[in-house]
Amino acid sequence: MAKEAYIPTGCWPAVLRDELAAAYAGEKTVDAFISRVGTVWPRPFIETGTGKGKFRAWRKSDLDKAIDPESAHGGGDPVPL
Repeated sequence: MAKEAYIPTGCWPAVLRDELAAAYAGEKTVDAFISRVGTVWPRPFIETGTGKGKFRAWRKSDLDKAIDPESAHGGGDPVPL
């Protein structure tokens, strides 16, 4: 059974584990989110362990950049290359 993403009550934390990152990104399941990590979604900034002991965490700000790159840097002028 796929682990569902869930939206927390209150506000979003700055660091998001699998379920919260998936929900924040608008994915219905963690598996759907993980399958798009590295292409649509950024890689986690922390990734340790293997199997059931695997720990991954994303910065909310990194997901914000993927969701809306223009507003993530403050809008206005384009980001210099």
